[in-house]
Amino acid sequence: MVILGVDLGYGDTKLVTEGNKKAKFPSRWTPAESRNWGIGGNIPVISVNDGESFIFGEDATGTNLREPQGDGRLTDPNAIQLLAGALWTSGIGHEGEKTDVTLSSGVQLGSFDREVVEAAKLLEGKTLKIKSAQGTEQDFKISKLVMRPQGVGAAIYALNHGILKTQYGNGVIIDIGFKTTDVLTINLKNMEPIIEDSFSIQAGIGDVVSGMSKVIGKQTGFVVPPDVARDAIGEKIVFKQNEIGGPDVSGPLLDQLALRIVNEVEETLREDMNRITALLPVGGGSILIGNKLDTIAPGHMIKVPPEDMQFANVLGYKIAASEQPK
Repeated sequence: MVILGVDLGYGDTKLVTEGNKKAKFPSRWTPAESRNWGIGGNIPVISVNDGESFIFGEDATGTNLREPQGDGRLTDPNAIQLLAGALWTSGIGHEGEKTDVTLSSGVQLGSFDREVVEAAKLLEGKTLKIKSAQGTEQDFKISKLVMRPQGVGAAIYALNHGILKTQYGNGVIIDIGFKTTDVLTINLKNMEPIIEDSFSIQAGIGDVVSGMSKVIGKQTGFVVPPDVARDAIGEKIVFKQNEIGGPDVSGPLLDQLALRIVNEVEETLREDMNRITALLPVGGGSILIGNKLDTIAPGHMIKVPPEDMQFANVLGYKIAASEQPK
């Protein structure tokens, strides 16, 4: 049986295979006609269980985009196509054979219990037949589903890699996602979560994307699609023959997001702020604003290797699945 870790984020879908091969793509898809015009032919067009054909990830553009928006990740009506895209991208399937998969994934803490039950009903024991426009078919049976809350996955990864160590005090993991920021507090003496000090903040990089659209709109007078606004956070790009975005535009918005996270952490943890001896920012957003959170526990920030920042949760999900009884 093959273990595949998948994190269906609001911004990106991340996956990790047994060989720790990592991949990601934007969490979006769009219906597509199964045609091969002979102009490159590099865009994967697939279908699930003989349903409509679709394009996913970077290649999915236009006005008919579908993106998961609900609290449920695996159970969102628009998620099965992203899961199929992850399975197809992973390279674990083989034409003409059924691949047994242990799927390891997660969801935010607030909706975890409900999502585990619903996801198991939807996926466990089910077979996904994925077919390409060229006629290639791969079948995947989800034999087992292993789930952990967001933040817990990152904690498992950090413990496994010796990034978090047994010591006095509390460790705070801040997982900055696209739509939410999940905060997990751990007692570092016994490595047990402190549930009352673990919570979700309804803010993430998606707020910066929305802000970019508004600021660029005011500057230029035209509406910028979300995927373009997102690409314009890190560097200036050309859209409608105009140079837009870049750090000058995104900088103040990133500062606002960091300040909101800091304020909510301080307000929620209150006197327990004094007990923090390890601060660990993870998630895609940590690449952009992780260093700005140092004021939560000055001098006690722990850095995840840059190549693992966005993958910390899904790496932890995969570790959790590998430690399950066979």
